[in-house]
Amino acid sequence: MAHRKVIGMAIGLPTTLGAYEFLHSTISPSPPLPLEYSPTMLSIHYANKPFTLLTRVLTVASKIPPLLINNSPEKLTSTLISLGPAWIKFGQQLSIRPDIIPPHYLTGLSRLHDNCPSFPDEEAFAIMESELSSPPSEIFHPGSLTRVAAASLGQVYRGRLLSTGESVAVKVQRPGISSAVSLDLYIARLICQAADVLVPMVSEQKSMYVQLCDCFAGGSWGELDYIREGKNQELFRHELGKRGVKVKIPRVHSELHPSSSKILITSWVDGVKLSSCPPSVINRLIPVGVELFLTQLLDIGKFHSDPHPGNLLVVTGEDGEPSLSLIDFGLCADVDDRERRAMTGAIVNLLRGDYELLIRRDAKELGFLDMAYDTREIEPLLTKVLRDGLLEGGSNLRKRKDKLKAISGELNEIFFKYEFSVPPFFALVTRGLGLLEGIALKGDEEFDIFKAAMPYAKRRAKIIFGYQG
Repeated sequence: MAHRKVIGMAIGLPTTLGAYEFLHSTISPSPPLPLEYSPTMLSIHYANKPFTLLTRVLTVASKIPPLLINNSPEKLTSTLISLGPAWIKFGQQLSIRPDIIPPHYLTGLSRLHDNCPSFPDEEAFAIMESELSSPPSEIFHPGSLTRVAAASLGQVYRGRLLSTGESVAVKVQRPGISSAVSLDLYIARLICQAADVLVPMVSEQKSMYVQLCDCFAGGSWGELDYIREGKNQELFRHELGKRGVKVKIPRVHSELHPSSSKILITSWVDGVKLSSCPPSVINRLIPVGVELFLTQLLDIGKFHSDPHPGNLLVVTGEDGEPSLSLIDFGLCADVDDRERRAMTGAIVNLLRGDYELLIRRDAKELGFLDMAYDTREIEPLLTKVLRDGLLEGGSNLRKRKDKLKAISGELNEIFFKYEFSVPPFFALVTRGLGLLEGIALKGDEEFDIFKAAMPYAKRRAKIIFGYQG
């Protein structure tokens, strides 16, 4: 009871150094951060850190008044960047949720990216010293470790193995990032709890913010565990290889860091972004990208959830031929068997032009709508968007370069106005489709993402449902 009283005082009153010393002397040490994301365990952890929590809450709260004066998408984006990695990533997640964010904010939030300064090499080398199975001097050629990239959660070095001479990528986690991210995730969840109470009072939206936050936080927590990332990468390497998908996945050298969650060493990928390649190369490799995308989604059931141009590279083989390589498996989502079947069924009905069944049944089975929702009002709206925007060759939208963007405005308006809830994995699907189409249009202005996806989708539908269309 005494602890609760102290916590209440700390949350309600300005804090001084003296108050901090008092709190530090009266509150028992916090339990360690959980290995898996757990709102309950985070609550217990930060219940014993009221000064830390209050200080950060005040920092976050200080960013709100300027947003009330200028709530433009640009201002919101710059505010999230100033708050740090967790908020940047949360904004990225919101940028693919048209059911939550008004349409005019989506473009601004979609520009969010990790643009963090690097931390000193000495700190990174110290982490390597403590986390690797042997001293770095016994693993890498002297002087070969060179920093090549910095992001919000860590930075990447290129090195050369002493044992084989192979070039490798060494990913090192930013010092103290687990504590910083966990604190912001906890605060974000508190804000989402308030939003779930207030937003349904002023709009048609359901209470969904805590669910969104937990989904996002679970994924972000996984990104902090490089052991998990390495296992994801090896799973993709095995499963895509087994299916004959012609995409190179770099090997993980887990033997060099068998029990470290802060170091990840993989084969070096000497490639360039697919989006930066000549049109001839893009045209050649986009069909492979489409197969890669749909194989994850409809077959493997594990989905690379961070599809951006920097993760899809083109490498040149010994024969001089280009091929695709996929990297960075820190954020991966699971698509279970029920969701895969429902999505394949939706594709069948889309191919058949059975929009009524697509909206009345498939949209509910995929989680877009409650099972009891009456779809009669939205059926004509969605049918028009689907027919005119996706499949009818003579429509104006069809003639535009980027059909996905052409219909996204209409879909965003519908999703925001009505009681839709976009499943997290499906929001990532649309993001992946948008990336592929955006790259493909640089190679072919007439590229049709739906036409390109249909052959594979039909094969999966035949396997699961015996579809013969």
